[in-house]
Amino acid sequence: MKLSELQHQFSDALLYKNDLISGQIKEKDSFSGRDLLQVYRNSFVMGVTEALAVTYQHTLSLVGEEFFNAAARQFILQQPPQENNIMTYGDGFCDFLKSLEQLKEMPYIAETARFEWLLEQTANTHIQTTVLDVDKLGKVQPEQLAEIIFHISQQVTLFHSDQDIQHLYQMLINEQVQEADLNRSCCMALKKQPDFSVELIALTAQEYSLAEQIKHSRPLGQIQPQELHQFLPALMEKHLINGFTLN
Repeated sequence: MKLSELQHQFSDALLYKNDLISGQIKEKDSFSGRDLLQVYRNSFVMGVTEALAVTYQHTLSLVGEEFFNAAARQFILQQPPQENNIMTYGDGFCDFLKSLEQLKEMPYIAETARFEWLLEQTANTHIQTTVLDVDKLGKVQPEQLAEIIFHISQQVTLFHSDQDIQHLYQMLINEQVQEADLNRSCCMALKKQPDFSVELIALTAQEYSLAEQIKHSRPLGQIQPQELHQFLPALMEKHLINGFTLN
């Protein structure tokens, strides 16, 4: 049997698709090939679950270890890692949680997972050190203003939710979870800092809408509604804009 075929069989066996590989596993200390295969399966699922628990530690605290492990196992078997780097695994777990019937009445759990995934991705981004040249901006001719394309640092991620995840997150990290009305929208900018921490910057709905359109490289003249222009100074004061070009 070719090595590629053996690897494919072993991968399928770990995901409970078949037991063909068990015949290739030598018995050891009275454990049959099937017994050892189950050990490999358990080890695989446990290892990936532990990686998910690191990324989604606050989601875990909301649902409890038993529920999290069961949900993680189901997710892993449905959407197993596709590459060797386990640090990149976990995208889509929030959508999986959202699909679970048990969590239908608790939308903040899936939203917390979505937030935690973005938090980790932001922490892993490269920091751009460029800053907005205010003097250069002041020299732009009035007839060119509509062609300005502002830039938002790549270490900034935008987050919006119909659940007040910012308030919930603060309760979780302070270990002061209490009953609260989470059915309020929140908007944030997640910005990686030089010390590798991630700053959470609260945004108004208008600031978020403007930042999102800027993030999509929309020229100033095409940003709608035009009333959003008045919130540019707020984004600059929050150090979210790090430059501009002319379209």
